[in-house]
Amino acid sequence: MERRRDVSEVIEIPQKKKNIVLKRILISVLVIFMVLIFASVVGVMFYMNSIGINFIDTQDSIQNDNTDDKVLFEDIADEEKDEYYDMMTAIRDDSDLSSQLYSWYTNGGDHMASNNVLNILIVGIDASGGVPMEGNSDVMMLASVDKKGGKITLCSFLRDSYTYFETSSGNGYYSKLNAAYANGGADCLINAIEYNYKIDIDYFVAVDFEAFEKVIDAIGGINLDVTEKEARAMEDYANITGVPYGENVLLSGEHALLFARMRKIYVTGDVQRSQNQRKVINAIIKKSKTLSISDLNNVVQTLGEYIYTDCPATKIVSLGTSAIIGKWYDFQVYSMEAPPLSARKEYNGNSWMWLVDYPYSAQYVQKQIYGESNIVIQ
Repeated sequence: MERRRDVSEVIEIPQKKKNIVLKRILISVLVIFMVLIFASVVGVMFYMNSIGINFIDTQDSIQNDNTDDKVLFEDIADEEKDEYYDMMTAIRDDSDLSSQLYSWYTNGGDHMASNNVLNILIVGIDASGGVPMEGNSDVMMLASVDKKGGKITLCSFLRDSYTYFETSSGNGYYSKLNAAYANGGADCLINAIEYNYKIDIDYFVAVDFEAFEKVIDAIGGINLDVTEKEARAMEDYANITGVPYGENVLLSGEHALLFARMRKIYVTGDVQRSQNQRKVINAIIKKSKTLSISDLNNVVQTLGEYIYTDCPATKIVSLGTSAIIGKWYDFQVYSMEAPPLSARKEYNGNSWMWLVDYPYSAQYVQKQIYGESNIVIQ
C-alpha cells in the first residue's frame, strides 16, 4: 500500500536563535510524535541514530502470519446480528455480520487525505522492555495535526472493536482491532484502521509501555486529577502504597502508567481507559513546555531504545522545521474516541467486544479530522 510522502523544505536556523529554536523543536516534535523528539535540525540524523531510534519498513514487522485459521472468535449470535443490523446505515443486505464487515473493508472507498493534515498512528505495546516488535496493540491513538486549522486531534481507537482485517499475504481475520498488530505487524494494523475508517495514515510509531513510565520520570512526573477510588485500585493492582489522589496531584512514571492502563474499575471500561491515556499525553505535552533544553534532551536519551517507526530521519527534520514555522506547539489539542458512543454496541459472548457501525464511525472520524467526509449515509 502506497502512502503519500509530503517532504517540506528544510530551512536553516540562524545561530543566534539556536537555543530558542532548539527548545521549540523538542516541544513541537514531542507534541506530534510523543516519542520522536530530537535535539537540533543540524546533524539530527546522526543524533537520532546515535540514541538508537529504530527506523523500519512496516512490512518487515509482520510476526505471526502463519495460520490458516481465518476466524479468531466465533461468529456473533443471530439475535445480536439482528440488533447490529438496526445500527447499520450504509451497507444493507441479507448477508451475515462477517460479510458486512468484509464488504466495508474491501469496498474500495476513497481514503481521505489532505496536504494540510498529518496523521501519525501512535501504538503502545507491552513488550516487557526493549523495542515493541510483537504483541497486541493495547493503545492505538491517531495524532492528527491540522496545519491550516491550527489544531491537534488525538483519536483513540477502542481496542475491543470487532472488525475484519487482512495481512499483507492476504490472510483475513475477524477479531478485535488490537489483534491486528500481533497477527500481521504494523502494516496490518495501519491497513485495518485505514480501510475501516477510510483515512490515510502517514507514519507509524510504536513504543513499549515501559517508555511512558521512564519518560514521565525523566520530566519529573506529571500532574493529573486522581480520585481516591482510582488511587486505591492502582495500589491494589501493583501491590504498592502511597499513590496520591486529589486535584492536580503529581504522579510518578509508575503511577501514571497504572492510571493509563486500568479499566476494570470503570463502568465504561476501555472507553474511560482511552480517555485516561489521552489525559496522560496531554499532561506530558503540558509539562514539556516548562522544561529546559537539557531536561528535554534527557527525555530523548531515555526514549531512544524504545522507539520503533517508519518515519525517515530526513522527514522528522522537515517536520520539526515545519512545526517551528507553523508554531504547532501552540496548537489547541482535542481528544476523541472511535467508534463514538452512537456507533457501537456491547457484545458479551465468548469474548467481550464492541460491535461497530463502521460507515457511521468512519464518517464521524473524517469530519473530526478533516472537517468534512466523503461518506454518504443512506
